[in-house]
Amino acid sequence: MSIVQRMRAGLKDSMKAKDALRTNFLRYWIAQLTLGTGEEMSDADAIKKMRGVVKEAKSGQTTWSPEEIALISEWVPASLGPDQIAEALAGSADAIKAAPKEGMAMGIAMKALAGKPVDSDDVKAAVAAIRG
Repeated sequence: MSIVQRMRAGLKDSMKAKDALRTNFLRYWIAQLTLGTGEEMSDADAIKKMRGVVKEAKSGQTTWSPEEIALISEWVPASLGPDQIAEALAGSADAIKAAPKEGMAMGIAMKALAGKPVDSDDVKAAVAAIRG
């Protein structure tokens, strides 16, 4: 079951419970994650979009309420922690150290972490630690 399908199922429950915040939240995200053709966005793209909102909220510049951010966090899988990122990059450590520029080192790290839920700031810190 995709994220949008699970949201639709949750929408019915929130409407029955008369939970206005959750109902409005689910309606908004169902609309955001449904393409103009009526097709649903892939789960990977949906998570990426929702992660962007959470990252924006962490920076402090957001129009989202703390309650809405908490609801978004329920739908987004947890990111790898700094220790887990460092462990995942252990095999690429030599290539990261050998990269002539910081941006190239980040590129190597992001390729090594492709498909894994990571926060770019945590990856940047791990790369800096590896490069010394």
